[in-house]
Amino acid sequence: MTAGVSFNNHNDSFSAGRWASQGAESASGPPVLTLVFTTDSYDQEQVLFGVKSVFPRSLIAGFCCGGVITAAGVHTQGVGVLSLSGNFRATTTLQKGLAHDAFKVGQKAALTLLEKNFKRGTIMAMPDGFQGNVPEMLRGLYNQMGPNFQYIGGGAGDNLKFFKTYQFTEQEISQDAVAVALVEGLHMGIGFGHGWVPVGSPLVITKARGKTVYEIDGFPAFAAYSRRLGLTSREQFGTKAMMHPIGFPNIRGQYVIRDPLSVNEDGSINFVTEVPSQAVGSIMDCTLEGLVEAAGHAAQQAVSAAPKPAFMLLFDCISRIMLMGDRFQEEIQVLRETVGPDVPLLGALTFGEIGSHDNVPIFHNKTTVVAVGKETLP
Repeated sequence: MTAGVSFNNHNDSFSAGRWASQGAESASGPPVLTLVFTTDSYDQEQVLFGVKSVFPRSLIAGFCCGGVITAAGVHTQGVGVLSLSGNFRATTTLQKGLAHDAFKVGQKAALTLLEKNFKRGTIMAMPDGFQGNVPEMLRGLYNQMGPNFQYIGGGAGDNLKFFKTYQFTEQEISQDAVAVALVEGLHMGIGFGHGWVPVGSPLVITKARGKTVYEIDGFPAFAAYSRRLGLTSREQFGTKAMMHPIGFPNIRGQYVIRDPLSVNEDGSINFVTEVPSQAVGSIMDCTLEGLVEAAGHAAQQAVSAAPKPAFMLLFDCISRIMLMGDRFQEEIQVLRETVGPDVPLLGALTFGEIGSHDNVPIFHNKTTVVAVGKETLP
């Protein structure tokens, strides 16, 4: 197989999509599947038209994200394209209505994919990161697809405006949806990590509904969270919350991160992702060195499963670059050194990340998900 990656930041939406696609095609040739990551400064329909003007017969899946990642760094305006050609199969679907019934959306996506008689492969899911219950969508997807598939992806978003975002395939573009691509015949290696570690004694989420936590350890959530971190005012919350999310251990002893977002008047805390009531977790802490090291471990895990890959795909939480600032470039450098400096790289700053343990999809926060791929030998 061959992979092409190209990026263009022209101000005109159609031109940015077209020229990024032309650059990718020069390396890959006519693709079977094209992945497209855009930023919110564009007319997304015009971007898609621009891509399709170059790739009229390619399957396409993509989304609007908080920033496009290339080997050169992070771009807050632009269109990134990864085109994949070779002897493999692919299919795509776009399913709407995440906010209404996320589980059903996941089921419908799965049933649509399975209609094409795929038995195994890798699923790349790109849901709206602002709407609905994404973990519930993943449960619906897995309920139909099962463990014969790997799962990767990330939540669509914007440049921290929290207004609206877009998901699309070659068929159409929408909001409050999930764009999914399924590939069979590619050997994919997947790794993920975050770098946060637990501090202090465990806590219990004693009352929560959806993305809002009302009580921790039987006390109002903000009061309990503040007591543990020594907060004296709500103005301190934003900075402290970025450094100190809550982690919940899984069966392997690894922590799934849930990211606090804002405090409500009643003292409850809104999180980026749903938090289950009665869950036992811990306040987490990190160092910048630990974040970079975790990304390197994720890349090593991926490349160990698929040595000498033809491309690298990255879904990286937008909160990591907010925390790391200029040092985020160190993370990109470690990823490239681990996978190979000449391996084409395309990534997105996401609002939630999808990785899997034993091929069971899990929705993460503050996490780096690395996927590398090459064609499966006959």
